[in-house]
Amino acid sequence: MTRERNLSVKTRRQALRLIAGGGALAPVFTAGPARAAASEGALARIRRTRLMRVAMALNPPMVLQHTNGTWYGFNPDLVRMLGKEWGVKIDFVGATWATIVPGLLAHKYDMIGASISATALRKEVIDFTVPYFKAGQIFIVSKDNPKKLDSLASLDSPNVTVAFTQNTIEGEITRKLLPKAKERGLLSSSVGNLVAEVVSGRSDAFAITSTLRRPILAKFSWARAIPDTDEGVNATPVAWGVRKSDPELLAALNSFLAKENKSGAVAALYAKEVTPANSGLGT
Repeated sequence: MTRERNLSVKTRRQALRLIAGGGALAPVFTAGPARAAASEGALARIRRTRLMRVAMALNPPMVLQHTNGTWYGFNPDLVRMLGKEWGVKIDFVGATWATIVPGLLAHKYDMIGASISATALRKEVIDFTVPYFKAGQIFIVSKDNPKKLDSLASLDSPNVTVAFTQNTIEGEITRKLLPKAKERGLLSSSVGNLVAEVVSGRSDAFAITSTLRRPILAKFSWARAIPDTDEGVNATPVAWGVRKSDPELLAALNSFLAKENKSGAVAALYAKEVTPANSGLGT
């Protein structure tokens, strides 16, 4: 997640350069001749070609890719639901988190379908749909810890050691919310490394993205999440991203997401796909 708060004007401009350089939908597809033009918007092109190009970037458990190149997980399946609803073919385009926004601005695809956070800084460059969920950070502890860790207040103590991966938002949130706790920063740690910290007793807790709350609690009966919510703390909306020059596409996507959120389809898909297996934790 991009660090945004308290940026100076110069720093904000530098960050923006990095980001930029690096039923209900039936009316959308009404009959009528489609004309290709240089100024054709994304929605008009999708209507004409019946093809939608969507960017994806790896982010387990939300976005994964088979060895044969097929994308799977919550985000790819949500986009496939959109394609089925609209009657268009989905062409997934692989990207990295460094190139995904620049690629959108360069018209390499019509939208960002990966689990991208709708941060204030990114909103200065692209537009976002209504969110389909929110993600923040949580702290995982053992229920059997004799220090009786069950709240943020109980974690904020010199007697508590909290592990996190260095140079991540989890480290920043730990320092902000738990200034009294002892820090244990790990280099390039996996979820398994962080779990081992608590299991071995080297750390009392570890900080991690809240999207891993359900998989971790499902996999490890000893685990407790603080706070015990899918959003965690410091939650940021997660949504689809489109170019600011495509308001018609944005409105159509919002209509689809509003319907699927209301019906419970998004929540059901989240429960189906956000699993230990899709999180690198095994079955």
